[in-house]
Amino acid sequence: MALFGEIVLPVFVLIVVGFAAARRRLIDGEGVRALSDAAFLIFMPALLFGAMARVDFDRLTPGAAFAYYAVGLPLFAAVLLVQWIRGRGGATASIHALGAVFGNTVMLGIPVVRLAYGETGLAFLLTIIAWHALVFLSLGTLVLETSQIERDPAGGRSWRTLGTHLLQVARSALIHPVVLPILVGLAWSAMQWTLPVPLDRALAMLGAAATPLCLVLLGASLAQFDLRAGLATAAALTSVKTALFPLLVWGAGSWLLHLEPLPLAVATIAAALPTGANVYLFAQRYQTQVGEVSATVALATLIAALTLPWLLYLLPAPAPL
Repeated sequence: MALFGEIVLPVFVLIVVGFAAARRRLIDGEGVRALSDAAFLIFMPALLFGAMARVDFDRLTPGAAFAYYAVGLPLFAAVLLVQWIRGRGGATASIHALGAVFGNTVMLGIPVVRLAYGETGLAFLLTIIAWHALVFLSLGTLVLETSQIERDPAGGRSWRTLGTHLLQVARSALIHPVVLPILVGLAWSAMQWTLPVPLDRALAMLGAAATPLCLVLLGASLAQFDLRAGLATAAALTSVKTALFPLLVWGAGSWLLHLEPLPLAVATIAAALPTGANVYLFAQRYQTQVGEVSATVALATLIAALTLPWLLYLLPAPAPL
C-alpha cells in the first residue's frame, strides 16, 4: 500500500491533471506541441545531463545490466522485425520497439528500487540507467532519422549519396537533444569533474520540472485521441513490456548469468517498469503513433501499479540497506 500511495498514485494524479486541463481547454493542441518542444529541448536535456554527470562509476557493477541488455537489445530488434514484416514504416516500427523495451527507470524505477532494496539496490539500477537512454533512444533515433531520408529522384542511391545520408543520420543521432546531453554527461563524469554548485542546482531545478511536465503532457494527449483505436497495440506492447521482458530477464539472470538475488531482483524490476514518458515525447516530436503510445504509457502504468507490488513481494532479495 505504501508503494502505491507514495510512488504510483502521484503519477496518475499528474496524468489526470493534464487530462482535465485539456478537457477544460486550458491546454489546446498547439499548447501541447509548444510544451512538448520545451520538454524535449530544455527540461529533458537538463535532466539527462545532470543524471549522467553525477554517475559514480566506482559504485557500478555489471551483473544486473548484463541481464537487462542481453534481453532488451534482442527484444528491441525483434519488435522492429515484426513491425517491418507487417509492412509498417521505420518510424512506426521504431516507436513500437521503444514502447516495448524503454521503461520508466528514473521517474518510477529509482523510488521503487530505493524503497524496496535501499542504496545497494539503487547502485545496481544505476548500471542500467547509465546506458538506458543512450542505448535505446540512440537506436530509436537512428531508425527514426533513417526513415525520414527520401530516396533520390532518379531512384536508387549512389555510394556517395548513401554515404551522405549515413553521415546525416549519424549527425542527427549524435546531436539529438536526448542523446547529446547523455554523451556529454557521461564524458563529464568519466573525467571526474564536479558540477559547479550554481550549475548543479540549475540543472536540478530544470530536471525536476521534466517529469511532471511529461506526465501532464501525457494526460493532455490522452484527452485529444480516441484511445479505442490504439488499445489493441497498447495491450500488445504492454504485455511485452510488463510481462515478457521481465520474465526473459529473470530467466537470463537466473539460468545463464547465475546472478545473486539482489542484482537479479533489480534487473527484473527494471524490466517490469511501465513504458517511459520519453517514448511519448518521441512520438509527439515526430508526430508518429502518438495516440497508441499515449495509450501504451497509460495502460502500462496502470498494469504496473498492480504487478510491481506483487513482483517485489515474490522476488527473493536481501532486506534494504
